[in-house]
Amino acid sequence: MTLDTFKLIHSELIKQVQLIENDLRLIYAAMKPGDFDDNFDTLERANLGRISMELKQLDYSDGYPDLAPEDYETIDSIRLIRNYWCHQCYLDFVYLSDEGIREEKFGEISERLVADEKRVWSLHKKLEKIRNIKLVEYRA
Repeated sequence: MTLDTFKLIHSELIKQVQLIENDLRLIYAAMKPGDFDDNFDTLERANLGRISMELKQLDYSDGYPDLAPEDYETIDSIRLIRNYWCHQCYLDFVYLSDEGIREEKFGEISERLVADEKRVWSLHKKLEKIRNIKLVEYRA
């Protein structure tokens, strides 16, 4: 993988994480009884852990959850994924002085990037569908 491809995939991953976080708020706001805007505002400044917990309680409250337990596990791991890709990934290879070691480390990190992006992409697409369904249900 080239560094330019790495940067592109990295950017897409960060975008997907941001969209997932916002989609979770939107799904919650549409699912929770009451005013959509008030429900959304309740979680406006909430961290991802709280958003996930609130949504999971609401999602499981009717006995027919829209998200599977493994989806919630991925949501919970997104905080760590986001932190690594926002704050650490470049530091893990850029400053290595030995070119061979730097290239090897870049290869390892690139593989991790692709794996995390696929995992996050899958959840992003699932949440996008649920968000659209819940928004239609809310407006109905």
